[in-house]
Amino acid sequence: MSSSGQDQYQADRLRILHWNIHSWRDGSGASNLDCVIDLIHASDPHVVSLVEVDEPWKAASSLDKLADRCGYSSIFTPSFEFGQETPAGGFGNALLTKLPIVTVRQRHLVWPPKIYDGTEPSEPRTVVLAKLRHSSQLFWMGSVHLPRNDPDTRNDALHRLVALTEGLDDQWLVCGDFNTPASSWLHHYRSVTMCPVPAQATYPADQPVEPIDYCIASPGVITKANVLLTSGSDHLPIIVFSQLAGTVMGCGR
Repeated sequence: MSSSGQDQYQADRLRILHWNIHSWRDGSGASNLDCVIDLIHASDPHVVSLVEVDEPWKAASSLDKLADRCGYSSIFTPSFEFGQETPAGGFGNALLTKLPIVTVRQRHLVWPPKIYDGTEPSEPRTVVLAKLRHSSQLFWMGSVHLPRNDPDTRNDALHRLVALTEGLDDQWLVCGDFNTPASSWLHHYRSVTMCPVPAQATYPADQPVEPIDYCIASPGVITKANVLLTSGSDHLPIIVFSQLAGTVMGCGR
């Protein structure tokens, strides 16, 4: 590839960072906001997928601080709200992006949604989807977090997620903490691709053995990913590099 072609390839390649941020806490319970900010500055992604985003309604928003300090627009659609007499905060999935936002959707993956009672099995599960524009291409970017301790509910959510992506009008990518390896379910959906390949463990962060954080994508979207050995949460983050289908490449490729 020529130098100009390589430059064009790098410009066209989409960078996505995904991280389960553990309710803005590291393994010791201290705030990990600065760790997340440092990683975003170091990796300079076009889009950031965050799960386990915990936002109190009557306190300063960590997500707003992150977006402001890193120069991103933020999208937060809580999967559920929590509190006693009145809602005290929201919990769920978020996207940060430097790309133009065309539209945003949230869809429930467990139906009917449950009333949150403070336990993991009662957590409603959703996917946030944003249609973005990159290098004149439109695509959908999603962020998701699925149940860990209820395989049947998780499988239903996976089926619902794939069904939702089949109805999207453009190519798509979804990053998430799936709480199950891709090898446990993706063979049922031959048209869906994933990365990293081979699978790389992301959990628990101090001694990772479970490959449960990854990216899935529609046919024709070329992806590769690496796990980042970064402290600051109970999960390791991943960085995804993607080439959207139909992107015009530079000369010499």
